[in-house]
Amino acid sequence: MLSLNQLLIMASLVSLEFCGAKNVVMIPPLSKSYLIYHANIGQALIELGHNVSICVPDYLANKGLVPHKKINIIKYGEYLGDVEALVYEKTQLIEKFWAGGVDTVGSLIPIVNFCKGLLEQILSDETFIASLRDLKPDFFIIENFMFTRNILVLPYKLDVPFGLIGTYHDYFLSRTPFSPAADQLFFDDGGDRKSFLQRVQATILSAAFTVYDIFSDSDVVSRYAPEKPDISIRDIALKAEIFITEIDHILDYPRTSLPNTKLVGGSSVSEAKPLSGDMKHFVDKSPNGIVVVSFGSGNVYIPDQIRSKMANAFLKLNLNVIWKINGTFEQQDKILASNWIPQNDLLGHPKTKVFVSHCGKNGQYEALYHGVPILCLPIYGDQFYNSKRIAVKEFGHYADIREITSEKFSALIQEIADDPKYRNNIQKASKLFKELYKVPSKEAAYWFDHVMKYGGSYMRSSGQQMPLYQYLLLDVMAFLFGIVIVFLVVVSIIFRLCWKLLTKYKVKTD
Repeated sequence: MLSLNQLLIMASLVSLEFCGAKNVVMIPPLSKSYLIYHANIGQALIELGHNVSICVPDYLANKGLVPHKKINIIKYGEYLGDVEALVYEKTQLIEKFWAGGVDTVGSLIPIVNFCKGLLEQILSDETFIASLRDLKPDFFIIENFMFTRNILVLPYKLDVPFGLIGTYHDYFLSRTPFSPAADQLFFDDGGDRKSFLQRVQATILSAAFTVYDIFSDSDVVSRYAPEKPDISIRDIALKAEIFITEIDHILDYPRTSLPNTKLVGGSSVSEAKPLSGDMKHFVDKSPNGIVVVSFGSGNVYIPDQIRSKMANAFLKLNLNVIWKINGTFEQQDKILASNWIPQNDLLGHPKTKVFVSHCGKNGQYEALYHGVPILCLPIYGDQFYNSKRIAVKEFGHYADIREITSEKFSALIQEIADDPKYRNNIQKASKLFKELYKVPSKEAAYWFDHVMKYGGSYMRSSGQQMPLYQYLLLDVMAFLFGIVIVFLVVVSIIFRLCWKLLTKYKVKTD
């Protein structure tokens, strides 16, 4: 005889099935910031009636990054270790920056190779893949993160429809027609206009990335899904029901997009909660307001001389400072240091005047949402693009923390706090953002729910369904080139015949 609990569970499952609930599995990259916004979208999908599971690497599983109780956590990758720490250690990203290094396209190679090694371990983990299969997923949501692109073999192997979400609008992966001169690409510097040399560079790199994908391996399917037809990762990506992109036309620039690409803004944003404890006490006793300083959810190494320079600059301000950093400072009435801060809640507090940040995606969207101007101190990756963009739109400034003096650093923060231009600009953008994108996590959930109900084929461009050579018109160009060659050959033959006839006629006449 069935127990009461069993009957309730069965009734719940029948009810969900009747209501069209789907088993959704989300696979974010192996870092904190991505997991945070995936969890927000997962919660929004639960509110729409779906069952949601999120794949979480072992080293993040107990950090409380998925606070929503109804989300099922699939823990995996005990063998991976602390991935974020390993990335920094193996690629020396931070050390190279402090040593004066400059990010180039070539800087991507060590990260690409390291991430491919991680994915080899994950895709070889039969226990993990079996746990996914046991869930009987109806839909996968996978991060469109260039460094973990090989993971797309999973929905293909399991024969499950999927959608992509990412912080970058990938023209190459989604086959969106674009202009290298006008559209912003991942290797651009973040400006709104390109010089002649920048257009030349963008054209050459665009041609290279269109025909060759450095971020995926050509033999992924043959290695991990040998029972399936052997196609490329890019061809798998084109089967996505929808591309959700975590950007917008307000913080970013207007972009070309296809109907199955939806721009939603940053899904990490939310309304601020009231402060409590030491944070509340410190903010309350800051008569002129505060500056929030954070280099993201990870523990970014900052050399002692840079820490000292920053601290000296903060002491010159007429504002108090809350700084996410390991360590303490003597002037605790002026600088509150903590290895964790409620960043979103602090940015939503009316006393926050400036956000000093490395300008990662989540942080800048939280600043936009709450209308707080930013001083960007980029270190690696897309942070340089993001920082330049903030300056172009006059939402704040950016600086090289390695070179700026303590005095100039302090003056920049004070300028952003005192000049109403920056606050007015970003607050106007904040109002636009909230009006157009509402709650981004719910917008993303709406579109995923939509394609789970109706599919995404009706939005798919014909360019996403044809071979690459047809999309690039290589067959047409070859045909036209052949016609030109045949025409030139015929003209050449006619010219030679005419010349021979003319020569013979001249000889006879002589």
